[in-house]
Amino acid sequence: MSKLSVTVSKLSIAAALVLGASVGTANAQSLAKGTFTLPYEVQWGKAVLQPGSYVITIDSQRGPAVVRTLNGEGRLIVMGLAEEAMKDHPSSLVITKNENRREVRYLNLREVDKSFAYRPFTKSERKLVGQLGETEALPILMAQK
Repeated sequence: MSKLSVTVSKLSIAAALVLGASVGTANAQSLAKGTFTLPYEVQWGKAVLQPGSYVITIDSQRGPAVVRTLNGEGRLIVMGLAEEAMKDHPSSLVITKNENRREVRYLNLREVDKSFAYRPFTKSERKLVGQLGETEALPILMAQK
């Protein structure tokens, strides 16, 4: 075999590997993707999100959630403790209000049976949820697969 045919053969194999890898990346899908609109400022972990529309993406069963504005500006990556979805809540951000501050406590995704806790309710708070009117489930419009 000539040096040229060996080189062409190696290049063909390399091209096939690169093409295969790029097709696999292009076909990769998120576990969940949706949009939501914040009507007010909210704290999520250490970040503060301003009112506006956002896209949220989660690529695996354990997170993290990646949040971006609709126009792609800014990016927030938040890790939460993954558990089974809260069946009695729609896909939503569970937000609590304490005085004038709102905070994301959970991200519930019923479509993929996952809930991500960012600041879980304490035992005493769980008893009060629903009685105080301080908890809100802000809907997330999930993308169709």
